[in-house]
Amino acid sequence: MAILAWTGASAQFSNTYYYMYMVPQANQLNPAFQPECRSYIGFPVLSPLRFEVVSNSLHYKDIFTWNSSEGKYITFMHPEGDKQKFLDALKPMNVIRAGASSTLISLGWKQEMFFFTFDFSERIDQHLSFSRDLAEFLINGNLVQSKFNFSDLANNASYYHELAFGVSYNFEDEFQLGARAKLLLGTGNVTTRQSDINLKTSIDEWNLKSDILVDASLPYVDLPIDEDGYLDIDSIRSLTELDQMDLLLGIPTGLPDLITPSGLSTVFGIRNPGFALDFGFNYRPVEKVIVSASVLNLGFIRWRNSLYNFTQETDYTFEGVEYTLDDDWDAGEALLDSLENATKIRVTKNAYTSFLSARVYLGAAYELTEKVRFGGVFRTRIHNYKFYNQFTISANYQPFGMLSGSLSYSVYGSNYKNLGLGLSVRGGPLNFYFITDQAPSAYFWPQEFSSLNFRLGFNLVFGCDASGSKKDRPLID
Repeated sequence: MAILAWTGASAQFSNTYYYMYMVPQANQLNPAFQPECRSYIGFPVLSPLRFEVVSNSLHYKDIFTWNSSEGKYITFMHPEGDKQKFLDALKPMNVIRAGASSTLISLGWKQEMFFFTFDFSERIDQHLSFSRDLAEFLINGNLVQSKFNFSDLANNASYYHELAFGVSYNFEDEFQLGARAKLLLGTGNVTTRQSDINLKTSIDEWNLKSDILVDASLPYVDLPIDEDGYLDIDSIRSLTELDQMDLLLGIPTGLPDLITPSGLSTVFGIRNPGFALDFGFNYRPVEKVIVSASVLNLGFIRWRNSLYNFTQETDYTFEGVEYTLDDDWDAGEALLDSLENATKIRVTKNAYTSFLSARVYLGAAYELTEKVRFGGVFRTRIHNYKFYNQFTISANYQPFGMLSGSLSYSVYGSNYKNLGLGLSVRGGPLNFYFITDQAPSAYFWPQEFSSLNFRLGFNLVFGCDASGSKKDRPLID
């Protein structure tokens, strides 16, 4: 059963972007959108460049605090840092989400009632989750509590190339329908399929139960596997222990032994193909009102190259340990040696499939005047049968055809201090834009800072309406 979670750990894809005038690549959030210019060419790498990071629990103030005696900011792990404040800020399950993309080629052109687009992009996405119990154990050992649930400790990350071809059709300016097909070529991936980990501790014994399954496609990496099909930890340790090798620029010189050359099929992701589909619409039910919706990233990647399937299942009891970070490490070494023997990791090399995190947008806008419009958009991201929701309202102003701006306010989970802005400027054929959902918030409430996203882009645009009139084009970009 899917779980509905109103949380700020959703990937922030610049919701302010959804309403921006004059930004050709707004069609990336709704393929039905048709720009006001008849054609555009994006500058390589910067059409657009995107970065985002977000935590659903931690803020700047939870990690860094001002230390007056030292005259500088210190982290919670500093001897004078507030570790308990850090722990109190955590939720039972915590998510850190990050992503970046760069579009190398971006083209769009109008032909009668159709608008066609083509984009070639590099994308990296990461979703890390961990329980509060894990942080409690790492910081305090078993002094405060004796039972720990580390389940759902997971990392899901992908790097892939995306070739996207889109088309939109304008039905007499009242209804626009669009779709985009995307060929995906995977370079690397880590997918956590299952992560059930529980630890019970006492003066007499520690009991660890775990059931873990992780799939990975790791190009350029050759992990040692013993004759029984288990990961050879001793071989890895012999290559990476700092006291047994020289260092070169701070990197163990033996580490290259784990790295193998790969051909062009690995570099370009040809052996890891995938496909995704986007679709959306804009509809004008009455004058001055537009409703819209889009569904993005309905797709998958089939991983068939540089494969590792890690499985580990344990029910192990270690007797006679009580451990804190201040203890002599001999007991810890004994525990780790015993755990290593009891928690061997079996490795196979089978192909697997990973799915993209789909996104759904629902929007509505009202055009107060020809230069001013207000809008709202609800967005949910679906990841591992969980829904991560956001809501954004914005005011958009286009005083003349060469300039448009937007101010937005967003709710991400329990974080209500999210002010965004966007600016798009056109001079002759050159268009520049910068959009963020959080930068103003970081300025006004720096201690509450928990996320950041931005995107910027440069385009050459042709056949634009110099007056900035929005006639014959949808109100929601």
